[in-house]
Amino acid sequence: MSTIDEAHALEQVIDSLLAKFPSIDPAMVRAVVDEVHQTFDGPVRDYVPLLVQRASTDRLRSLPVIAEPTRPRTRRTPVSA
Repeated sequence: MSTIDEAHALEQVIDSLLAKFPSIDPAMVRAVVDEVHQTFDGPVRDYVPLLVQRASTDRLRSLPVIAEPTRPRTRRTPVSA
């Protein structure tokens, strides 16, 4: 995998994680992905984006849950026939 392909794949990883963890600050998601990515320094790069995504997902899941804004509940009224 070329450096350009890997960078593109990592952007896709970030986009995927942002969608998966919408309550986490995007800067935190990028920081986690960058930190995890730096741990993979071997010569074989083909699976690095996949490994980064898995490790980043695990780290993001372990972060304290930040309360998301709640949506107002709508009250359902029965429909008479």
